[in-house]
Amino acid sequence: NYCKISFYFLLSISISLFLISLKFLLTDLVYFIEWEVLSLQSMSIVMTFLFDWMSLMFMSFVLLISSLVIFYSNQYMEEDYNINRFILLVLMFVMSMMMLIISPNLISILLGWDGLGLVSYCLVIYFQNVKSYNAGMITALSNRIGDVALLLAIAWMLNYGSWNYVFYLEMMGKNMEMMIIGGLVMLAAMTKSAQIPFSSWLPAAMAAPTPVSALVHSSTLVTAGVYLLIRFNVLLMDWWMGQ
Repeated sequence: NYCKISFYFLLSISISLFLISLKFLLTDLVYFIEWEVLSLQSMSIVMTFLFDWMSLMFMSFVLLISSLVIFYSNQYMEEDYNINRFILLVLMFVMSMMMLIISPNLISILLGWDGLGLVSYCLVIYFQNVKSYNAGMITALSNRIGDVALLLAIAWMLNYGSWNYVFYLEMMGKNMEMMIIGGLVMLAAMTKSAQIPFSSWLPAAMAAPTPVSALVHSSTLVTAGVYLLIRFNVLLMDWWMGQ
């Protein structure tokens, strides 16, 4: 049974990551990993990953909630013929969330961000009827505003010659470009976290199956924007509290 396998797998990883995050917190460890995906003469594509106590703890809680929701889905959706497709979509959502959490780079954050939006849309239209379709369209179009804000932030980051925002956070409150980038990130976070005036998509997204409403639209997807603001917390401290 895919539900039980996924439950035990995610739960075991969650517990492991939580213990590792405590180790990182106590010893003040940070791992910044660069992985060269493709190298073609003078061009190279490099993926960067940031592992610190915050990202590991966030991943741990996301996996814990996901495992419990999958366990609940085992009985709630046992009559559904497409339960395996449902579990696959939930696992794709978890992967997108992981991608967003461990990315210190705005480009790879956008990959995870759009992955969340796409999987969220697929889950909202899971029950294939007109109401679900309309709810899915509201969800998808509302989240596109945040995607545009993130793309504009990526364009502004070209002022620095790199998309690894973690290296430039200290400039946040003192530099006009970084203030604009911070504002765009805040706009993106507001759309993803369903804050007014972008809150209309969240009630519509309840057309999805109940486990999806519990996992995606109540506890994990809506915290993606919050996590992004935690990463850009220097902006909030220097920009507003410093004035």
